[in-house]
Amino acid sequence: MRKAQHMGRCLIIKGLALAALLAATPPAMGNEWDFGARLGYDSNVNRSLDDAQADTILTAYAAYDRSPSGESRVDWTLRASLSGSAYASESDLNQVTGTIAPGISAFLSPVWRLNVSPFLRGKAVSDSEQSAIAYGVRATLSQRWNSRFYTGQYYSYTNSNADEEVYSYYENAFGVLAGVNWTPTFFTEIGYEYAHGDSFVTTNSPITSASLPGRGRGYSYGYSPAFNALVIKETVDRHSYGVNAGYDFTKALFAILGYTYARESGDLGSLDNHSVFIGLGYRF
Repeated sequence: MRKAQHMGRCLIIKGLALAALLAATPPAMGNEWDFGARLGYDSNVNRSLDDAQADTILTAYAAYDRSPSGESRVDWTLRASLSGSAYASESDLNQVTGTIAPGISAFLSPVWRLNVSPFLRGKAVSDSEQSAIAYGVRATLSQRWNSRFYTGQYYSYTNSNADEEVYSYYENAFGVLAGVNWTPTFFTEIGYEYAHGDSFVTTNSPITSASLPGRGRGYSYGYSPAFNALVIKETVDRHSYGVNAGYDFTKALFAILGYTYARESGDLGSLDNHSVFIGLGYRF
């Protein structure tokens, strides 16, 4: 089965989309198409400091991976994906996202591998103020210690430009992961990520520029009909912890389950978020 030959099948997705923590590294060698659907739960889709709203999200996706052939130490990679997410209650957050990420992969040794990949991502949201174009780069260092145990580290930079300034952000993120292929068809992963950059929060508390830290200097804020709350952008630190498990029913059909806990802190306060998903996919 292919699962024993790759390192991780999950994606980091910032903001309101279904979140899974662990690093995205190219799967098996060669070309692969991947189609699937995921059902998820997010405990704070409105990113509120004082009135968190939970919701259920259904996501369908299609992706193409071109991974190194293994015939040379340096090779090119490509990942392209298209996904759509529908929220059970917060329909203003429904969105379609497309990403393309070419890259260069180098086998530094039989154990160590480096992949550097710039990316371009477009997102169309029902609440058009949140629609955005993002670009950035991701560098991933991975180690396959034996046929069962693997680890990875990564750095990513993202610059996202939304239709409304309060939803635009930049972010620097660092992460680590470890995984085990328990059998040729079953794997588990754990991971941690630290991120620093811009983010937005919502609140129902009355806030003026004079009441913001530093009397509002450096903050973007305004009222959002989609959230029915005040939206404020500030600089935050985020710590995320995740665990994933996957199982191959056949060489083509697989299932995956994931949980992520994230805590984000800034001058305005802290917010916690729990997200869980279960998915079914088909690759060829």
